[in-house]
Amino acid sequence: MIGLLILGIITVVAGLYLMQANKGRDGDPRQRFGGKIASIVGVVIIVISIAAGAFTAVLAGHRGVVIRFNAVTGAVLNEGLQVKVPFIDSVIMMDVRTDKYETGAASASRDLQDVRTTIALNWRLDPTRTGEIYRTLGPEFMNRIAAPAVQEVIKQVTAKYNAEDLILRREVVRNEIAENLASRLLERGIITEAVSITEFQFSATFVAAIEAKVSAEQAIFEARNKLERVRVEAEQAEAAAKGVAAARIAQANGEAEYIRVVTDAQVAANNAIAESLSPQVLQYILLDRLGDDIKVMVIPAGQGLDLVLPEITP
Repeated sequence: MIGLLILGIITVVAGLYLMQANKGRDGDPRQRFGGKIASIVGVVIIVISIAAGAFTAVLAGHRGVVIRFNAVTGAVLNEGLQVKVPFIDSVIMMDVRTDKYETGAASASRDLQDVRTTIALNWRLDPTRTGEIYRTLGPEFMNRIAAPAVQEVIKQVTAKYNAEDLILRREVVRNEIAENLASRLLERGIITEAVSITEFQFSATFVAAIEAKVSAEQAIFEARNKLERVRVEAEQAEAAAKGVAAARIAQANGEAEYIRVVTDAQVAANNAIAESLSPQVLQYILLDRLGDDIKVMVIPAGQGLDLVLPEITP
C-alpha cells in the first residue's frame, strides 16, 4: 500500500506541475487539462491506498498481532476484517489452530539403560497471549520452548523408571510426561492438548536380554502347564480309582446283605420246620426214607425212638 501511496503522490505532483507550467495564455490547454486529470487520478490513488491501508483481513484460525514501528502494541485482532492505522501499523498472523509437533529424545532409565523416545505433541496457542508470545519468543517459539522442554521432561521422567517398567507402565509414563510438559508450556502461552509416545527404543543388549527373559518365562509357563496337567490327570485317576473301589465296596456290601437276608430266611424257615417236627413225625420221615433193601437198622439206646416195625413175612 505504501507503493500505491507513493505512486499517487507522484501522480499528483506531476499533474500540478503540468498545470503550473501551462498556466496563462501561452500555455498548452491540453497539457493543463492533462495535468488536472493526473492530479485527480493521483488524489484517488492516495485515497484508495489510505483506505486499503486502514483495513486488514485476519484469516480463520488466526490472530493478528499489531506491530507499530517494529514494536508489539499489545493489540490482538480477531478473525475477519479489522481496522488499523494505515501505513503505521502492520499485522503479523499467528496460527491458533491445533498443530502437531514430533521430536525424539535420548535419555537413560533408572537402571542405566539407553532409551530413545519419540514424542508426538498436539498443541495450540492461547489466543489471548499471541502478542506476548510473538514479543518474547518470536515466530520460532516451538523450537525455542517446546524442543528443550520435551528433552528435559523426557530425561527427568524416564530416569524414575527401570527400562522394563517403561514398557510395562507405558500409560503411566505417558501421563507423567504429558502433565509435566503441559505445565511448562502453558507458562509460555502454549496449550497442550495431547501427548503420545510413538516409540521406545532400547539398546540391542537390553532387547536381547528381554527376549531371553521372555523365552525363559515362556518355558517356565509351559512347564507349569505340564505339571498342572499331570496333577489334574493324577487327580482324575485317583477319583476314578476311588469310584471303582466305592463301587466294589457297595457291591460287596450288597452281596453280604443278600447273604444275611437269605441266611436269616433259612434260619427262620428251619426254626419253623423244627417246631413242627414231633418225634412221631421224625420217625415217620425216617421210616419213609428207608430203602426197601434195608433189612437191619441199628438204633442206639436212649434216642427216644419208638419204632413201629413192619411185620416180616418168612
